[in-house]
Amino acid sequence: MRILLCLILFALTAEARAADLDLDIANPAIVKLKQAMATRAEKIAEYKDFGYIGEGRDGLLAIRTLEGLKLIDKKTVRDLLDAENDDRGALYRELANANKLKDSEAAKVIAAAAKKRRAEEAGGRWVQRPSDGAWALARDVKE
Repeated sequence: MRILLCLILFALTAEARAADLDLDIANPAIVKLKQAMATRAEKIAEYKDFGYIGEGRDGLLAIRTLEGLKLIDKKTVRDLLDAENDDRGALYRELANANKLKDSEAAKVIAAAAKKRRAEEAGGRWVQRPSDGAWALARDVKE
């Protein structure tokens, strides 16, 4: 009986922690990652505005199309996405650690961050719908 009670309390605590997830928490590693990401923000915004890239349903940036870009610009987009997504992955791991989540619970950070990014995206920019991964304008995605 005592073990069952402990398991129930543990499950309730885990649910409460997920509900209390703080994506704005900061520590030196998180600050450093956000600073690195800020250096790319303007260029990312430019490619988003032209519809070449968008917010993926997995919390990472994704290429929507490279049609019409010169070869050098395609490389720039890919390099930009690689750097940004590497930092986002590291940021999500740091956020999970800062929120005292276990490795098995880290997906909660990714899901919450992806939802927040979609919600904050400008209406005329592209995002992947969480339900099927299809591209849609942010203003048309309801969650």
